[in-house]
Amino acid sequence: MTVARTAALRFGATLVNRTEVVDLQKDSNGNVNGVVVKADGRTFTVSTKAVVNAAGVWSDDVRALDEAEHPRSIRPAKGVHITVAWSKVRNTVAAVIPVPGDKRSVFVVPWGQFTFVGTTDTDYTGPVDDPQCNEDDVEYLLRALNGSITETVTTDDILGTWAGLRPLVADPEASGRTADLSRRHKVRRSDSGDVTITGGKLTTYREMAADTIDEVLSEVLDADRITRFRRRSKTKHIKIHGANGYEELVDSADTISPLGGDQVRRLADRYGSDATTVLAIAESDQLLAEPLVPGLHYLRAEAIFAVRYEMATTVDDILSRRTRARLETRDASADAAAAVAALLAPELGWDEAEQARQVADYRARIDEELEAIVH
Repeated sequence: MTVARTAALRFGATLVNRTEVVDLQKDSNGNVNGVVVKADGRTFTVSTKAVVNAAGVWSDDVRALDEAEHPRSIRPAKGVHITVAWSKVRNTVAAVIPVPGDKRSVFVVPWGQFTFVGTTDTDYTGPVDDPQCNEDDVEYLLRALNGSITETVTTDDILGTWAGLRPLVADPEASGRTADLSRRHKVRRSDSGDVTITGGKLTTYREMAADTIDEVLSEVLDADRITRFRRRSKTKHIKIHGANGYEELVDSADTISPLGGDQVRRLADRYGSDATTVLAIAESDQLLAEPLVPGLHYLRAEAIFAVRYEMATTVDDILSRRTRARLETRDASADAAAAVAALLAPELGWDEAEQARQVADYRARIDEELEAIVH
């Protein structure tokens, strides 16, 4: 989110969410010159000089719009984490622990009042839109955790789960384990000029972006346009949005807000210098300074900030992605869903029927998560 906001606020990028790419448009020479998208019930074409396909596990589907057949170049690998109360583990630092009977290790990371345990690395052939943590994943992580601590942790102690898919580059010569596949990224340009980036890791995102744009500049854009760009990436020198002013905000935390220094420091760590905007929202109405989900530190003001400045449009956006309430306390977040919907309603123009639909949708997702790990 912060990277996207940096692109928009500092470099003028236009950001659009909930917009599906349904086709690619080509000129008379067969070069891609537009993207056909569907949004708000309308289909229209966005003209462009270059297209970058950075769709992760969906990148092969985008390539299929451009090429004669589906390339099947991605081998999705599922990674899962579980959340337990910190008091069950009592780790003061992040640790790496072995998995009994396996050659892999998992991380055990303290996160305030919680501890996160993960991740797994397994082949995945199911629907990529919503991978779920299942019983086998839970058993694997609990076996690792219980092999390294004195108190036994059970499925009943799990407060939240989440699963994601790594878009690993398929390698026909690799072993059967996704853990043995390379995490290096790959940039590929099609005959029509569509540039696809796959593989890689979050920790190398800047290198991945630089290599992708280098390919666009050197192989796709015409010479006249290239001369207007710097040929050497300057990403290593660019601070993400919110970095400027962060240290000054933390230094003055104890004096700048009636919410107190601890709250200011927490918000600064989450939002950087944008914490001042969250503080202003919270200080404008006492109710907005109250917890969003009972038992968690998120403020109701953070949900308002997410709608106004982070393109949140659903209850699930707020509880699963803009905050981490669902990952930390799944059941409490479900209980709070109705109050969150009522809070968002004036901002998003929801009537009572839409609020009810949002709550039902969110709670159905929670039920699906529970059913996947407990049968």
